[in-house]
Amino acid sequence: MSEAALTQPLAGAGDRAPMRSGVSVVTIAWRNLWRNRRRTWLMAGGIGFAGLLVVAVSSLQIGTFEMMIDNSVRFFAGHVQIQHPDYLRQPRADRTVANASARLAEMDARAEFDGIAPRTLAFALLSQVPEEDGDEPRAVGGMVVGVDPQREFAAIRHQPATGRYVEAPGEGFLGAVLAKNLGVDVGDQVAVVGNAKDGGVAALSLKVVGTFSTGQADFDRAQLHVLLSEFQEAFGFADEVHVIAATLRDQSDAQALAAAWSDSEATAVAWQSLLPEVHQMAELKYQGSYMIYALLVVLVTFSIVNAFIMTAFERTPEFGMLKALGMRPGGIVAMLSCEALWMALLGLALTFAVSVPLVLALSVTGISLGDAYAEMTSGFLMPERLYPTFGTRAAIEFSVAVLVLTQIAAAVPALRLRRLRVVDALRAAE
Repeated sequence: MSEAALTQPLAGAGDRAPMRSGVSVVTIAWRNLWRNRRRTWLMAGGIGFAGLLVVAVSSLQIGTFEMMIDNSVRFFAGHVQIQHPDYLRQPRADRTVANASARLAEMDARAEFDGIAPRTLAFALLSQVPEEDGDEPRAVGGMVVGVDPQREFAAIRHQPATGRYVEAPGEGFLGAVLAKNLGVDVGDQVAVVGNAKDGGVAALSLKVVGTFSTGQADFDRAQLHVLLSEFQEAFGFADEVHVIAATLRDQSDAQALAAAWSDSEATAVAWQSLLPEVHQMAELKYQGSYMIYALLVVLVTFSIVNAFIMTAFERTPEFGMLKALGMRPGGIVAMLSCEALWMALLGLALTFAVSVPLVLALSVTGISLGDAYAEMTSGFLMPERLYPTFGTRAAIEFSVAVLVLTQIAAAVPALRLRRLRVVDALRAAE
């Protein structure tokens, strides 16, 4: 038979060729995968393993950052703070939130809030009250914080170093370093002198009922907590506070909720503005993680490209026979594209079959961070277990990347198929 005869399609073959049916192409592509089961499982396993790494790293990272953010905001600041529009820029004593009781009642009625803590804050001179006449009292500056003990969610409220939290008028709860600087302990007296809102003198006499130690110098050496009502009376505040700090059931709602709660008399500030260093660090870490994800996807893509190039060489006689039967190069490329699609879907199925149960199980049981970590962070009120959160965004982005790049990988052999001569292909089988 002449070369010209070999290169001409059989009469009527174009009408009868099963490859002209889209369903047949998909079916045959699936069957072609299992002609070499070992290679198919290796390629799908590579995709699945890379996907597992991406999802696992992303889930651990999200869980770590959520724990870090949640601990930071619950430590004192809150996810959202209601305050005077200019208080964040310049915290002055006269910049308060009026009608605090009404605002608290309104916030209590909303389900998205987990904790709500009204606070007043003022700098004052704190001094030790000497037990005997003639003793020289110690005096240092500090911040007096008026709190509602029934509402206060700050971590230091629940984990005193000594004693207990404030419960009644005339009681004070202060940082351990501040207590050391004043030379006082539980049961001693502390005098507070500051400026009232109207410019007069505000004075308090307090009995130390407890101390706290967080490892944060700004808190341990500066803060003194007193009863909110006592603070308001001494410093001349009516139904007003400086901030209403709130924690949310879902921290991702912070910015949207802050925008909805702002008005002309008070503004809501999200934790991203209250703790910009925490927000910037989390964003920087997220951006860095994308380099790892991209590297994994590139490695998987190269392995798939290599496999499809090998396929193009191994199946040269098959492709030549298909062209001889009347199948166009575009049809062969479509078949390879379907094989790549099946390969990607099989690999992604392995990814989700392993990663979803694994992450969900760890999100319930948590991952112990070890005794060394617990000892190192014991003073910072950090949890001892890490709870991963499924990295949905990373999983979706990885899936899309794999589906697109496997199609590109399947298109690489198409360059050779278009130049493939039927005679040469059939001779390769000899």
